[in-house]
Amino acid sequence: MDVYQTEEEQVESLKKWWAENSRSIIFGVGIGLFAIFGWQSWKEHAHTQAVESSGLYEQMVKAVKNDNPEAAIQLSHEINKTYGDTPYVGLAGLQKAKIELEQSKRKEAIATLMGVADSANNNSIQHIARLRAFRLRVGDADMTAVINDIDDVIAEKNGINPGEFIGQYEAVKGDAYRLLGDVKNARYSYIAALRNATLDKRLMQLKLDDLGPPPKSEQQNTGALTPKETAK
Repeated sequence: MDVYQTEEEQVESLKKWWAENSRSIIFGVGIGLFAIFGWQSWKEHAHTQAVESSGLYEQMVKAVKNDNPEAAIQLSHEINKTYGDTPYVGLAGLQKAKIELEQSKRKEAIATLMGVADSANNNSIQHIARLRAFRLRVGDADMTAVINDIDDVIAEKNGINPGEFIGQYEAVKGDAYRLLGDVKNARYSYIAALRNATLDKRLMQLKLDDLGPPPKSEQQNTGALTPKETAK
Protein backbone atom coordinates (compact mmCIF):
# COMPACT_ATOMS: atom_id res chain seq x y z
CA MET A 1 0.00 0.00 0.00
CA ASP A 2 2.98 2.36 0.39
CA VAL A 3 3.11 2.85 -3.38
CA TYR A 4 -0.04 4.92 -3.25
CA GLN A 5 0.48 8.66 -3.00
CA THR A 6 -2.61 9.47 -0.95
CA GLU A 7 -4.79 7.84 1.69
CA GLU A 8 -7.80 8.32 -0.59
CA GLU A 9 -6.16 6.21 -3.26
CA GLN A 10 -5.50 3.49 -0.71
CA VAL A 11 -9.13 3.50 0.44
CA GLU A 12 -10.45 3.43 -3.11
CA SER A 13 -8.11 0.58 -3.96
CA LEU A 14 -9.28 -1.40 -0.94
CA LYS A 15 -12.91 -0.80 -1.90
CA LYS A 16 -12.27 -2.00 -5.43
CA TRP A 17 -10.35 -5.05 -4.24
CA TRP A 18 -13.10 -5.94 -1.75
CA ALA A 19 -15.80 -5.51 -4.38
CA GLU A 20 -13.95 -7.89 -6.69
CA ASN A 21 -13.01 -10.51 -4.11
CA SER A 22 -15.49 -10.32 -1.23
CA ARG A 23 -17.84 -13.02 -2.52
CA SER A 24 -15.12 -15.60 -2.97
CA ILE A 25 -13.59 -14.76 0.40
CA ILE A 26 -16.90 -14.93 2.23
CA PHE A 27 -17.77 -18.16 0.45
CA GLY A 28 -14.41 -19.67 1.34
CA VAL A 29 -14.62 -18.57 4.95
CA GLY A 30 -18.20 -19.80 5.07
CA ILE A 31 -17.17 -23.24 3.92
CA GLY A 32 -14.42 -23.32 6.50
CA LEU A 33 -16.71 -22.22 9.29
CA PHE A 34 -19.36 -24.73 8.25
CA ALA A 35 -16.75 -27.46 8.19
CA ILE A 36 -15.75 -26.54 11.73
CA PHE A 37 -19.03 -25.49 13.30
CA GLY A 38 -21.84 -26.16 10.82
CA TRP A 39 -21.74 -29.94 10.80
CA GLN A 40 -21.69 -30.15 14.57
CA SER A 41 -24.50 -27.60 14.81
CA TRP A 42 -26.57 -29.49 12.27
CA LYS A 43 -26.08 -32.77 14.12
CA GLU A 44 -27.15 -31.15 17.38
CA HIS A 45 -30.22 -29.66 15.70
CA ALA A 46 -31.16 -32.99 14.11
CA HIS A 47 -30.72 -34.76 17.45
CA THR A 48 -32.91 -32.19 19.20
CA GLN A 49 -35.59 -32.53 16.52
CA ALA A 50 -35.53 -36.31 16.82
CA VAL A 51 -35.78 -36.27 20.62
CA GLU A 52 -38.58 -33.70 20.70
CA SER A 53 -40.61 -35.36 17.94
CA SER A 54 -40.13 -38.75 19.58
CA GLY A 55 -41.45 -37.34 22.85
CA LEU A 56 -44.55 -35.92 21.17
CA TYR A 57 -45.16 -39.18 19.35
CA GLU A 58 -44.95 -41.10 22.63
CA GLN A 59 -47.52 -38.69 24.07
CA MET A 60 -49.73 -39.37 21.08
CA VAL A 61 -49.46 -43.13 21.55
CA LYS A 62 -50.37 -42.74 25.24
CA ALA A 63 -53.34 -40.56 24.31
CA VAL A 64 -54.57 -43.29 21.97
CA LYS A 65 -54.17 -45.94 24.68
CA ASN A 66 -55.98 -43.70 27.17
CA ASP A 67 -58.90 -43.34 24.76
CA ASN A 68 -58.29 -39.64 24.21
CA PRO A 69 -58.51 -39.30 20.41
CA GLU A 70 -58.89 -35.51 20.47
CA ALA A 71 -55.54 -35.08 22.22
CA ALA A 72 -53.93 -37.61 19.90
CA ILE A 73 -55.17 -35.79 16.79
CA GLN A 74 -53.90 -32.47 18.17
CA LEU A 75 -50.47 -33.99 18.82
CA SER A 76 -50.46 -35.37 15.29
CA HIS A 77 -51.04 -31.88 13.90
CA GLU A 78 -48.25 -30.49 16.10
CA ILE A 79 -45.78 -33.14 14.94
CA ASN A 80 -46.71 -32.54 11.32
CA LYS A 81 -46.35 -28.77 11.66
CA THR A 82 -43.13 -28.60 13.67
CA TYR A 83 -41.19 -31.76 12.88
CA GLY A 84 -41.89 -32.35 9.20
CA ASP A 85 -38.36 -33.60 8.53
CA THR A 86 -38.56 -36.51 10.97
CA PRO A 87 -39.98 -40.02 10.45
CA TYR A 88 -42.45 -39.38 13.28
CA VAL A 89 -44.63 -37.36 10.90
CA GLY A 90 -45.41 -40.54 9.00
CA LEU A 91 -45.92 -42.59 12.15
CA ALA A 92 -48.23 -39.94 13.57
CA GLY A 93 -50.17 -39.97 10.31
CA LEU A 94 -50.67 -43.72 10.57
CA GLN A 95 -51.99 -43.31 14.11
CA LYS A 96 -54.27 -40.46 13.03
CA ALA A 97 -55.73 -42.58 10.23
CA LYS A 98 -56.38 -45.40 12.70
CA ILE A 99 -58.30 -43.00 14.95
CA GLU A 100 -60.32 -41.70 12.01
CA LEU A 101 -61.19 -45.23 10.97
CA GLU A 102 -62.33 -46.07 14.51
CA GLN A 103 -64.54 -42.98 14.33
CA SER A 104 -66.06 -44.32 11.07
CA LYS A 105 -64.39 -41.56 9.07
CA ARG A 106 -63.20 -43.80 6.26
CA LYS A 107 -62.74 -41.07 3.65
CA GLU A 108 -60.70 -38.99 6.07
CA ALA A 109 -58.61 -42.02 7.00
CA ILE A 110 -57.89 -42.78 3.34
CA ALA A 111 -56.94 -39.15 2.71
CA THR A 112 -54.62 -39.16 5.73
CA LEU A 113 -52.96 -42.39 4.62
CA MET A 114 -52.43 -41.14 1.08
CA GLY A 115 -50.97 -37.94 2.50
CA VAL A 116 -48.45 -40.04 4.41
CA ALA A 117 -47.77 -42.13 1.30
CA ASP A 118 -47.04 -39.01 -0.72
CA SER A 119 -44.97 -37.07 1.78
CA ALA A 120 -43.39 -39.26 4.47
CA ASN A 121 -39.59 -39.23 4.36
CA ASN A 122 -39.39 -42.94 5.12
CA ASN A 123 -39.91 -45.34 2.22
CA SER A 124 -41.32 -48.19 4.32
CA ILE A 125 -43.83 -45.92 6.05
CA GLN A 126 -44.93 -44.64 2.64
CA HIS A 127 -45.66 -48.16 1.40
CA ILE A 128 -47.43 -49.17 4.62
CA ALA A 129 -49.68 -46.12 4.38
CA ARG A 130 -50.42 -46.68 0.69
CA LEU A 131 -51.26 -50.35 1.23
CA ARG A 132 -53.61 -49.52 4.11
CA ALA A 133 -55.34 -46.92 1.95
CA PHE A 134 -55.71 -49.43 -0.89
CA ARG A 135 -57.21 -52.03 1.47
CA LEU A 136 -59.75 -49.50 2.73
CA ARG A 137 -60.64 -48.57 -0.83
CA VAL A 138 -61.15 -52.24 -1.72
CA GLY A 139 -63.48 -52.48 1.26
CA ASP A 140 -65.38 -49.51 -0.16
CA ALA A 141 -65.88 -51.34 -3.48
CA ASP A 142 -63.35 -49.19 -5.34
CA MET A 143 -61.78 -52.32 -6.77
CA THR A 144 -61.10 -51.38 -10.39
CA ALA A 145 -59.42 -48.08 -9.49
CA VAL A 146 -57.30 -49.81 -6.85
CA ILE A 147 -56.19 -52.45 -9.35
CA ASN A 148 -55.13 -49.71 -11.76
CA ASP A 149 -53.29 -47.82 -9.02
CA ILE A 150 -51.48 -50.97 -7.89
CA ASP A 151 -50.48 -51.75 -11.47
CA ASP A 152 -48.96 -48.26 -11.63
CA VAL A 153 -46.97 -48.92 -8.45
CA ILE A 154 -45.75 -52.31 -9.70
CA ALA A 155 -44.78 -50.69 -13.02
CA GLU A 156 -42.82 -48.09 -10.98
CA LYS A 157 -44.75 -45.17 -12.42
CA ASN A 158 -44.51 -41.76 -10.74
CA GLY A 159 -41.14 -42.73 -9.30
CA ILE A 160 -42.61 -45.31 -6.89
CA ASN A 161 -40.62 -48.51 -6.47
CA PRO A 162 -42.57 -51.27 -4.68
CA GLY A 163 -39.38 -53.01 -3.60
CA GLU A 164 -39.91 -55.66 -0.96
CA PHE A 165 -43.58 -54.65 -0.66
CA ILE A 166 -44.48 -55.94 -4.11
CA GLY A 167 -45.95 -59.15 -2.66
CA GLN A 168 -48.30 -57.16 -0.44
CA TYR A 169 -49.44 -55.05 -3.38
CA GLU A 170 -50.15 -58.21 -5.36
CA ALA A 171 -52.14 -59.61 -2.44
CA VAL A 172 -54.38 -56.53 -2.28
CA LYS A 173 -54.84 -56.71 -6.04
CA GLY A 174 -55.83 -60.36 -5.68
CA ASP A 175 -58.45 -59.40 -3.09
CA ALA A 176 -59.82 -56.75 -5.44
CA TYR A 177 -60.06 -59.19 -8.35
CA ARG A 178 -61.75 -61.76 -6.15
CA LEU A 179 -64.41 -59.28 -5.04
CA LEU A 180 -64.98 -58.47 -8.71
CA GLY A 181 -65.55 -62.17 -9.34
CA ASP A 182 -62.47 -62.41 -11.55
CA VAL A 183 -61.09 -65.68 -10.20
CA LYS A 184 -58.51 -66.06 -12.95
CA ASN A 185 -56.75 -62.76 -12.27
CA ALA A 186 -57.19 -63.18 -8.53
CA ARG A 187 -55.28 -66.45 -8.83
CA TYR A 188 -52.50 -64.80 -10.85
CA SER A 189 -52.17 -62.06 -8.24
CA TYR A 190 -52.16 -64.45 -5.28
CA ILE A 191 -49.50 -66.59 -6.94
CA ALA A 192 -47.37 -63.48 -7.53
CA ALA A 193 -47.97 -62.44 -3.92
CA LEU A 194 -46.99 -65.85 -2.63
CA ARG A 195 -43.79 -65.90 -4.65
CA ASN A 196 -42.84 -62.41 -3.43
CA ALA A 197 -44.25 -62.65 0.08
CA THR A 198 -42.35 -61.07 2.95
CA LEU A 199 -45.08 -61.71 5.53
CA ASP A 200 -47.19 -64.77 6.35
CA LYS A 201 -47.19 -67.02 3.29
CA ARG A 202 -49.73 -69.33 4.89
CA LEU A 203 -52.47 -66.72 4.53
CA MET A 204 -51.66 -66.27 0.86
CA GLN A 205 -51.73 -70.02 0.35
CA LEU A 206 -55.13 -70.22 2.07
CA LYS A 207 -56.53 -67.52 -0.21
CA LEU A 208 -55.12 -69.28 -3.24
CA ASP A 209 -56.45 -72.68 -2.16
CA ASP A 210 -59.87 -71.17 -1.47
CA LEU A 211 -60.18 -70.27 -5.15
CA GLY A 212 -60.07 -73.95 -6.01
CA PRO A 213 -57.80 -75.61 -8.56
CA PRO A 214 -57.33 -73.74 -11.83
CA PRO A 215 -58.93 -75.19 -14.95
CA LYS A 216 -56.60 -77.02 -17.30
CA SER A 217 -56.59 -74.07 -19.68
CA GLU A 218 -54.95 -71.93 -16.98
CA GLN A 219 -52.56 -74.43 -15.44
CA GLN A 220 -49.76 -73.83 -17.94
CA ASN A 221 -50.01 -70.06 -17.51
CA THR A 222 -50.27 -69.92 -13.73
CA GLY A 223 -47.69 -72.60 -13.08
CA ALA A 224 -48.48 -74.73 -10.06
CA LEU A 225 -46.48 -73.88 -6.96
CA THR A 226 -44.25 -76.62 -5.69
CA PRO A 227 -44.34 -77.73 -2.04
CA LYS A 228 -40.89 -76.15 -1.62
CA GLU A 229 -42.24 -72.77 -2.76
CA THR A 230 -45.23 -72.88 -0.44
CA ALA A 231 -43.07 -73.89 2.51
CA LYS A 232 -40.64 -71.00 2.15
